[in-house]
Amino acid sequence: MDNTANPQNEHSDGQRVANEAASAQAQPQPDRSFLSGLKKGAEDARSAADKAIPTVKSAAADAVYWTAYGVSFAVVFQWELAKGLTPESLKSGLRDGVVGGRDAAAKWIEKLKQRKGKATDAEREQQGPSDEAVGLGAA
Repeated sequence: MDNTANPQNEHSDGQRVANEAASAQAQPQPDRSFLSGLKKGAEDARSAADKAIPTVKSAAADAVYWTAYGVSFAVVFQWELAKGLTPESLKSGLRDGVVGGRDAAAKWIEKLKQRKGKATDAEREQQGPSDEAVGLGAA
């Protein structure tokens, strides 16, 4: 049963189509305002960062300078103070100890190198000449 005689039925369909068209046009507007808000926020953040960066760089450079100054001052001050207050006998004993330690370490390293060389030679003798010939032929 088709009720085509009812004009109210046709009117409601037309109204529904008009409402859908109006709502479809209304939806992009909130999206545009949201996007424009995002763009505005990004621009504001960028300009604030551009203004803040030189100040931050200057503060960081000052902090690095004064830290380096403080560290170098403390190290040199302590070194010079110790050097000036240390008796000469202690200084000469430290110098002689450094030289003796270097010499002993060099001798010990030389002994280790000689032992390693002897161990390598002994391994070669144990392998024998037949192993070397096979090894060379296989290559």
